[in-house]
Amino acid sequence: MSEDLAKQLASYKAQLQQVEAALSGNAENEDLLKLKKDLQEVIELTKDLLSTQPSETLASSDSSASALPSHSWKVGDRCMAIWSEDGQDFHSKLGKKYNIKGQYFR
Repeated sequence: MSEDLAKQLASYKAQLQQVEAALSGNAENEDLLKLKKDLQEVIELTKDLLSTQPSETLASSDSSASALPSHSWKVGDRCMAIWSEDGQDFHSKLGKKYNIKGQYFR
């Protein structure tokens, strides 16, 4: 159940990004504003649901993480990234490494 909630949460976040992108061109659209508010509420409720199931979430995330192939990333590696503005994939190259859990940022 936690895995399904996590997938739904990711979907809701992607939808919210799309609504925010649409609002950037039409900031006064009442339908989009309501949809944004509704999505934000659903995201918070889903997060609350996920937080009430910590042991199942940890167990499933541990098993799925071990199934993923590992890769040592380094500055200059090519990758695919998701742009936060529109949720679309794009080709990129890893930039400078910052000391935030080993994550790379461009």
